[in-house]
Amino acid sequence: MTAGGPPLPSRPLGSAFGGGGPSTPLVELFLDLACPFSAKQLRAVYPAAQPGGALHGKARFVMEHVIQPWHAQSEVLHAVAFAVRARKGVDAALSYCLAVLDAYESFTDAAVAGETRLETAARAAALAETSVGMPAAELLPLVTPGRAENAPIHQLEKWTVRQHRARGVHVTPTVFVHGVEAPQVSSSWTVEQWLAMLDELATD
Repeated sequence: MTAGGPPLPSRPLGSAFGGGGPSTPLVELFLDLACPFSAKQLRAVYPAAQPGGALHGKARFVMEHVIQPWHAQSEVLHAVAFAVRARKGVDAALSYCLAVLDAYESFTDAAVAGETRLETAARAAALAETSVGMPAAELLPLVTPGRAENAPIHQLEKWTVRQHRARGVHVTPTVFVHGVEAPQVSSSWTVEQWLAMLDELATD
C-alpha cells in the first residue's frame, strides 16, 4: 500500500497492442465486453494492428476496460479478461476479448437473465479455455468473490471503474487520442478511415 493513501496500480490498466512506439499516436479504446458496438470497433482495429496488418505500427493502441453497471454480465466478462491477462499475458487476454465479442449473442442481457453470476462466469471461463487454452478450473477461483485468489482481480476492477469514471467515459466505445476524446471516431469505422485519421495525425 502506498504511504498515506490507497493502493495504486503497478502497471497500466489497459492492454496495449499494435506495435506503435513513442513517436506514434496514443489511441485508447474504452470498450465494454457486453457491448455490440465495442465488438465492431475491436474487430476492425485489432486484426489490422497485428504484424502485417494495415494499422500495425501506426499507433500505440490500448484497450481500456469499461465495466457497465446496467449489464450484470459485464463485470464477469471483464474479470475473466483480467484473469487471463494475469496468467497468460496481454495477447491471450485480447484474444479472449475477441472470442467473447464474437460470442456476443451468448452473453446478452437476455442470455444471462436466468443465470447466477457463477454460472455466467463458468461459461466465460469455458470460452477462455477453448479460445486461449487457460483451464477453466484454474481460472474460476480468480473470478469468484470470497476466494482469496480473487483479491487481485477485484482490485483491478476497482481501479478500472475509477479510471473510466475519472476520464468521463459513460458510453462505449469511447476513443481518446493523446488523452483527448475523439467523438468523430465511430464504432463503424473501417480500417481505411482509421488509416486516414492516423496519417493526418502523422503530418501535424
